[in-house]
Amino acid sequence: MEKLKFEKTGPMRVPSRIAGGTLDLFLYTFESGNNYFALKRGDINGKEKVLFRINSNCVWADIFGSARCDCAEQLHEAMRRIVKNNEGLMIHAYNQDGRGLSLKDHTRVYMEQDKGYDTIEADKRCGFSNPDRRNYDEIIEILRDFDIKSVRMLTNNPHKISSLNDAGIKVEEVVPIEAVEIDKYNIGQLYMKKKVLGHDFYSFDLEDPKIKALFKESIEKWSHGEYDSYMWKC
Repeated sequence: MEKLKFEKTGPMRVPSRIAGGTLDLFLYTFESGNNYFALKRGDINGKEKVLFRINSNCVWADIFGSARCDCAEQLHEAMRRIVKNNEGLMIHAYNQDGRGLSLKDHTRVYMEQDKGYDTIEADKRCGFSNPDRRNYDEIIEILRDFDIKSVRMLTNNPHKISSLNDAGIKVEEVVPIEAVEIDKYNIGQLYMKKKVLGHDFYSFDLEDPKIKALFKESIEKWSHGEYDSYMWKC
């Protein structure tokens, strides 16, 4: 693969209340205009089996705490695990909202979900036949900048795993990241991520009648209804 050009700024120190420790942050800006935050703990340069997470931005969850998905909780859990491990790297893809949408289109997709469509059908109604539009070439370039040989990958997403392996960065171990309990607000999203996108997570059975009923109720009402459950302790 041809080397992709970028500008690198950092490191800066981030004493994180989320992670429970301090991380070094680098900003990578590519010629494409895409931005990435690389959050590093410990000396990972040139190492193998580095604990690693690709985290795609989800403004609705990460900033506003949307209960429709598990994005923010996965972000928080990955940061905590990296600090607890005292070594690792998370690359936060700032321009990958909505599995690779602009903020305007991500808003449009959410508006379709408000009408009672699941995440995949909402994408289609907005003109996106491919439910996951993300490309990981720039993230692979960042890994090469750190000279990382192989990783233990915090993910449930088989596409992320195959993308790294195909690029010659071996995924030595897949570390599942289950950060929330299934409930009436998030089942509409998580059910389709497992059914359609093949995410290997959450021990619920897609064919369980109770799960199917909860999914239907979530899409019709709760995923866009009045929230009445727990609050984050911020």
